[in-house]
Amino acid sequence: MSRSGELTKKTLIITIGRVSTQFFTFLLLPLYTAFLSTEEYGTVDLITTLVQLFIPAVSLMIDQSVFRFLLNCDDEDGRKKTISSAFFILAGLSGVTGAVYLLAAIFISSPYKIWVVLILLTTAFSNLFLQAVRGLNQTGDYALGGFICSASTIALNVLCIAFLKMGAVGMLMATFAGNLICCIFVFFKLKIYKYISFSSIDKKLEIEELKYSIPLVPNQLSLWVMNSSDRLIVTFILGVAANGILAVSHKFPAIYMTFFNFFQLAWHESGAIYYFDEDRDEFFSDMLEKVCSIFSSLCLGIIVVLPLVFRWFVNPAYHEAYYIIPIYLVASLFNVVVGFLGVVYVATKNTVEIAKTTIIAAILNIIVNFALIKFMGLYAASISTFVGHLVTMIYRMIDTKKYLKIKYNVKQYVLISMTLAVCSVIYYMENKVVSLLFLPAFIAVALWINRALLKEVIAYGRKRIGK
Repeated sequence: MSRSGELTKKTLIITIGRVSTQFFTFLLLPLYTAFLSTEEYGTVDLITTLVQLFIPAVSLMIDQSVFRFLLNCDDEDGRKKTISSAFFILAGLSGVTGAVYLLAAIFISSPYKIWVVLILLTTAFSNLFLQAVRGLNQTGDYALGGFICSASTIALNVLCIAFLKMGAVGMLMATFAGNLICCIFVFFKLKIYKYISFSSIDKKLEIEELKYSIPLVPNQLSLWVMNSSDRLIVTFILGVAANGILAVSHKFPAIYMTFFNFFQLAWHESGAIYYFDEDRDEFFSDMLEKVCSIFSSLCLGIIVVLPLVFRWFVNPAYHEAYYIIPIYLVASLFNVVVGFLGVVYVATKNTVEIAKTTIIAAILNIIVNFALIKFMGLYAASISTFVGHLVTMIYRMIDTKKYLKIKYNVKQYVLISMTLAVCSVIYYMENKVVSLLFLPAFIAVALWINRALLKEVIAYGRKRIGK
């Protein structure tokens, strides 16, 4: 199978396993906005945001080491050493975290404080187990584990919010239970326990794993700053209710990035391997052009369609979120390019460079946020994210020239930019008739941008039918 075909296959497996749950999560947005006040929804989002902040420090990103080191393991003994060493590192870190949190909890009066540590630890272990399965090249099982986690969380959310009327506590309980079910399923059903034993601990390997993962901690924290710090700043300055509105505006770019994350999971594995091929420059250039074509079309498509359907998904109390969404979507498009180029650092195990490229942008993000929020309100949060991702993208485009020579299709980017400008004007007009009339024109442009890829898909389909 060709390199593109293998990458497509892995992407499809991950997508099939997880897209349905992500789609249903998005469809539940009317449920959340109907049963939860802006304050409750903002509180849950704030706690989830804090958990994402703490996870890198608690886990030291050891799950990423497991995945990367398993790619180079070609015997069972090596796999056991890799997984066992990482597991007991995380177990020790979790014990320290639990002890510290119990002491700190004495000084915390929030009724939700127990859920922070429970969600934190179960998420850390579910991440580790899933990355181990992925590193063992069991892509289908990895997708299944992710599906189990998401499906359990969704089902429990509906039960706790709609039927048991548990409000914010119900959402937090569902998140904890979903990750716990995932841990149990992967550990026993997918038999991760076979790779865990004291006798397989390798001290030298533990040091190597930590050398790889620890530089990813500041990188992940910087990504958190880029994607989530605006929620803390908004909560602190504008209040929890404002954060509830911001949380809704994040849902639409989040579903967009979900589709890229499916691709990125497969790309990090395949790209790290194909990086060492002789024709890597041509391959990476071709893949970047296809990725930009697909995800720019998806970004623009959401901007075009959203004026027609926004009121179906969101309670009127959250309508202010409508005006922020396009800025976050374009910022996410920049982040697609950032994620694509990041595989270069994964392939070369240069995690220090990954951290450097995001720390700079994260600092800029915070500065812009604080500088603008008193004057622009919620818009400051989206603009700071926009600037941060733009700077990171430009930095990586320049920096990766040290490793490979990617040819950028300037004509393609100009066409995308012009289409984006037109789509944005129509979006802010909030006129359904105009949006509906423009829809066929957008479809035509999207087909033109993706014409090369469509030809490949049609040719491949004819070839398969011919067989």
